[in-house]
Amino acid sequence: MSMPPKTGTAAVAIIRNFAPHETFLILRRATHPHDPWSGHFSFPGGRKELVDKNLLETCIRETREETGILLSKNQLDKTLPLEPAGRNFSNPLWVQPYIFNLPAIPTIKLDEKEIQGSCWLDVQQFKNRSLHQQVEMLPGQFFPAYALDDYFLWGFTYRLLLTILQMES
Repeated sequence: MSMPPKTGTAAVAIIRNFAPHETFLILRRATHPHDPWSGHFSFPGGRKELVDKNLLETCIRETREETGILLSKNQLDKTLPLEPAGRNFSNPLWVQPYIFNLPAIPTIKLDEKEIQGSCWLDVQQFKNRSLHQQVEMLPGQFFPAYALDDYFLWGFTYRLLLTILQMES
């Protein structure tokens, strides 16, 4: 894999809430024929645009656009290292993940053109390794995954959750 660049080209908001127990906001992307992550589970986020001064602004803007949630810099808990995303391993999309802690579960207003659903992933349940499995997500290719609704949480979002929760992959 190529070395990570000094900055990424996209950002995601990993939104955590602790009331009444630890959960993370997970979105289900809308189905679009030209979107490589069409229908997948993801964190809010997207690519940097010219209006964004930096990737934190990208993260906050994309979260507002996709979910209606207004994040602020004082809710930022941690900036994680750049992570590669996508299937093109020789030229991945480099994504900057940010963890935000919210005091309460916010009201969500999804942009239905981009997002078809959302849920709050229960951390204790996710940590139960017996609920994880190897699933054929691409023809002939099996990946570790976690069943969520009628699909699987896998790939980039899954890897980030394992890292955050200090679970071995």
